[in-house]
Amino acid sequence: MLNFNAVYGLPFFYEQHGIVGHLLGGWEVSGLGYFNTGLPLNVTTTGLDPAGVDVVFGSSVSSGRPDRVGDPNQGSANNPIHTRQHWFNINAFSAVPAGQIRGGNAQRNVVQGPGWWRVDTGLFKNVNITESMHLQFRGEAFNLFNHTNPDGSALQAL
Repeated sequence: MLNFNAVYGLPFFYEQHGIVGHLLGGWEVSGLGYFNTGLPLNVTTTGLDPAGVDVVFGSSVSSGRPDRVGDPNQGSANNPIHTRQHWFNINAFSAVPAGQIRGGNAQRNVVQGPGWWRVDTGLFKNVNITESMHLQFRGEAFNLFNHTNPDGSALQAL
């Protein structure tokens, strides 16, 4: 995770003396950045209960798990790029074989979820009205690059 923020007062006409100083001075720019790695995700089975423990809901963290037979965080041969529809290698998991009464060997949180990032910015105009009275006009942009940040819940339907 990396977060940063900065506010920079533009150095020209900073004191705002005279009409030109009041018009062209007092500007500030700001930037905020948030860069995060993805959260771990669980891979579960729905409707299968090979261990016979009466867990049939795939949305539960205590639900049944498949067997892990490969690395789910590497792209498959068919689609090596992570997309929302194909975030992890589904071929890295298989159902517990029929007739075996046991839970799968896949660990909890075995899939690395998608990371997310966002950049916010602002432009401010500070106006000195009197020595003790100030006014600030603000313009701010959130998620400046309009970057889509998927969350883990969008991947549960896979």
